[in-house]
Order: sequence, then structure tokens, then C-alpha cells
Amino acid sequence: MHAPFPPFRPARTVALTTLVLLGVVSGGGCKDISRFTTRPGESYCGNVVSAGFVRQGFGPGVRMRMTLDVDQLDSSPGMIVTDDGMFDYANLRPIPQLAHDTLSTLSFGEGRQRNLLFGIGPSHGPMAIAVVSLLDNGDVEVRILRGAALLPGEEPSPADGEQLYGIFPMQRQTGTCGF
Repeated sequence: MHAPFPPFRPARTVALTTLVLLGVVSGGGCKDISRFTTRPGESYCGNVVSAGFVRQGFGPGVRMRMTLDVDQLDSSPGMIVTDDGMFDYANLRPIPQLAHDTLSTLSFGEGRQRNLLFGIGPSHGPMAIAVVSLLDNGDVEVRILRGAALLPGEEPSPADGEQLYGIFPMQRQTGTCGF
């Protein structure tokens, strides 16, 4: 009669556990995102995606500039400016509760190292949400969203503010993006 499990070998188990832990500590469990921090004089720059079906509340040619400090994600991660004045040196605001919520592990689409969620205050109207995607190629993609379409029969409320939805593919550049 055979034993249902192979004999326990403590040395082998300890060695295997050590290898697994080393893999996690050496980066197998998370990716270094420090390369996404903008240096003084640098910004991420890009235009809103002009397709109307993924754009609401932004003109078709709006440009965005963003600075980012990934070492300060929990306190002062960066700011956004748009050339239409909607966001005028608006701070990316951390959402502390995300540190304790699985939403912080949001993953969508391929080619993204990490997706970050922030509040952001436009020059007018209520707070919006900024989804900042750090892309494998070193670029970033910013989605700004606020509100939703009204249901049939609903009346807009002043607290709703204008509905916003915009996608900004952005590349790192020296300077202020021309605005």
C-alpha cells in the first residue's frame, strides 16, 4: 500500500519557500514604476482622443499637460493643466481609502503596468476622477470622468456639473507642451 502523499522533507520545503519569497521580493510580485516620475522641466503631453463616442465635455482639440511623482502617490502625486482652462494646475488628489480596497488593483487592457485613481478638481464644477495608466512603453494615458447620462425623465441637478469623459494619450516631453 502506498502513502497518499510523498514523505515530508523539511529542507526541500524551506528551500522552495525561500525561492518563492525571493521571487516576490526581487520584483516578481510588483513592478518598479519610478521611471514614470517627471523631472524638473518635463511633463507628459497629449491631446484628447477626438472621437465623439469617447469624448464628452472636452473640445476635440484640447491638450493636457501632467507632472507626476510616483514617490508621492499618497500625498502629492502631481498636477494637470489643460489648454482650455478646465484644469488649471489642478492637483491629482490621492484617495486614501483605495489603499485598503481591491479597486486599487484595477487592471484593464494590455500594456499597462499600473492604473492609478485620483480625484481632481476642475476650475469649475464638482470633483472629477482621473484614471492614470502607466504604460509598458513609458507613456501614460489619462482618463477624466465625471457624472453620467441622465435617465429618461430625470432633471439635471446643479450638483451634477457638466458630464466629462476624455481620454488623453500622453508622452513625456521637455517643456510645457506648448501652452
